[in-house]
Amino acid sequence: MPITGQTRIVGIFGDPITHTRSPAMQNAAFRVCNLPYVYVPFLVRPAELARAVQSIRALNLVGVNVTVPHKERIVRHLDTLSTEAELCGAVNTIVNRNGELFGDNTDGRGFLASLQEQGFSPRRNEVILIGAGGSARAVLVSLIRAGCKQVTIVNRTWANAQSLVRIYRSVGKTRLEALSLEALRDPELLQNAALVINSTSVGLHGEEFPPLAYEATPRTCVFYDLLYRPDLTSFLKPAKKARRPAYDGRGMLLHQGALAFTLWTNIPAPLATMSRALSQALRRST
Repeated sequence: MPITGQTRIVGIFGDPITHTRSPAMQNAAFRVCNLPYVYVPFLVRPAELARAVQSIRALNLVGVNVTVPHKERIVRHLDTLSTEAELCGAVNTIVNRNGELFGDNTDGRGFLASLQEQGFSPRRNEVILIGAGGSARAVLVSLIRAGCKQVTIVNRTWANAQSLVRIYRSVGKTRLEALSLEALRDPELLQNAALVINSTSVGLHGEEFPPLAYEATPRTCVFYDLLYRPDLTSFLKPAKKARRPAYDGRGMLLHQGALAFTLWTNIPAPLATMSRALSQALRRST
């Protein structure tokens, strides 16, 4: 699309930001929908976050995505939040509504949409969620709202997992339990699991994942890593070896971006176009 006086700006705030694949899929979507929008990355240092948020209004940006390390800290600078963003305590998408900044979190819904794409529903199922950080919160909220039967939160620091149990046990009817990382060795923990999720960064740089009783899970148990890499992570490799369904985080990345696109434009996202653009961007990065 040519840059003209009618061009509108959408962006992404993060630090670092050079790794982002969102511009490729969002700009492809704007082009195919013939929208006069352009999506650009903005390096925003933590100390400059408040001023960066004000710039959304000052420059009349359509909105922005928000990535690490700003998802939680940016909440206090916004005017209104979606129910999901309030529950998560984090925002990954901002919409500028005539100067009022609305914050939403599409990560969890994007995660669920990617599971649905694979024919899986967490409703009435037992789930193991590894990690207790910001990504875990977004996924946990969506699992509870989707009617999950039980979520066991497993984390290196047990107190952090227990904190999530205290915060979210009254949100829905899902049973919540907190365990330390050593519990993953226990076959009994995994024998009824329908879904095992890694929300930590372990494996991002090739490091070994902690011991986990993969073979104890039902053969239909889905293993899902929120990380996306050109090759299988150390969390997913043993799952594949055990012949369990295994998926990385690119589906979540795609669907959270599609939901953000619709928030900015009020039209359905061209999912196939975004998927192709994302795949091409990931191949170029290898």
